[in-house]
Amino acid sequence: MTPAALPSPAPKKAEIRALTGLRGIAALYVVFFHANGLVAFPPLVKPFIRHGYMSVDLFFILSGFVMAITYADWFRDGFSFASFKKFLLARVARIYPLYILMTVITAIAITTVLSSTYRFDDNVLRALPFNITMTHVWGLAYAIVPPSWSISTEWAAYLLFPLSIWLAMWMPRRYALLGVVAAFGVLAAVAFGPQWMTHHAQVSGRLDVVHSYAPGTTLRCLASFYIGLVAFRFKDLIPSRASGVLAVLALVLLWYKPTDLWLIAVFAGLIMSLSHDEGFVARLLQSRVAYWLGLVSFALYLVHDLIQKIILKSLPAWGLAGDLSRLNWALVSIALSIGVAALAHYFYEKPSRVWARNLIKQMESRPPVFSRANYAKVVNYVRSVAIRPTTPAE
Repeated sequence: MTPAALPSPAPKKAEIRALTGLRGIAALYVVFFHANGLVAFPPLVKPFIRHGYMSVDLFFILSGFVMAITYADWFRDGFSFASFKKFLLARVARIYPLYILMTVITAIAITTVLSSTYRFDDNVLRALPFNITMTHVWGLAYAIVPPSWSISTEWAAYLLFPLSIWLAMWMPRRYALLGVVAAFGVLAAVAFGPQWMTHHAQVSGRLDVVHSYAPGTTLRCLASFYIGLVAFRFKDLIPSRASGVLAVLALVLLWYKPTDLWLIAVFAGLIMSLSHDEGFVARLLQSRVAYWLGLVSFALYLVHDLIQKIILKSLPAWGLAGDLSRLNWALVSIALSIGVAALAHYFYEKPSRVWARNLIKQMESRPPVFSRANYAKVVNYVRSVAIRPTTPAE
């Protein structure tokens, strides 16, 4: 397939603002969840905050849903290496610039100024190549930026995307739904399986599996990502008016630890109903604050851990915590994380994303070195030299 025959990017669809807002609220939920690991929140809200790890499962489902919206048509006619390469380059342009920046900054920080207060259970130099290639959670190394475990697992989902989108979107419906049953079976195996599947005793929650050397970590993502793909196919089965009931149900279930698998189903239904971008819940998520949080959510997800560790661990160790309570310092870290995320988004993430996409376009517009036309020129030149009559001097 020639470059001209490559599938052009899918026409830009009207943005589903409610889903952008949902992503922003979920990112903020993760930030509170991680702060809870460093400081005690009031008992009244602690059960809810401790369930914040389920926000990542919401991300996985939402990611599958959005990938289906954007890229499903690229693989409608089956696998094409050109389409696959274009898809991967598009994803790299979206996530890699800020990801690699935070990986390098964190690696430098934890080996220098934060070496005495930041616990990292691996050798940074050994772990760095696997983190750079986003393969670290595949049983290869610990995450230098702790939240980046999910980025590594999503990279695995992207590599399997042609197969998963084919099953979810283009196979008969019964096979797609059987895939959903299998996905829930995988999640059940992660939640209730042996310890080698998770590498911890699951004290935080059944699906709170993040260990780099645990197969359940990547399986957690792949299963939820696939559920998101199928949710897009059947999105019209859940009307927008159901979003209120599903949102309330999700909030109730998030107060109870044993509800992880139920939440996966509720999250999928909620995303399906919000995809119509209508109704009271959708309007709340379309609000200026929620929508803005969605815009900076990727940056917030990547920067908050380092900021929280500095404020809640390093400053006290250095005697710089002052008279504020730890809870107040936690709120300061959350506010600062949002501010830094905004700066990172507007002054680095967006410009670098545009730069990366333009670079990819330039690479695609260049004629290949070993094109058929160039090959023909070389062959003709060799033939002309080979059959050229020689002179006595030669």
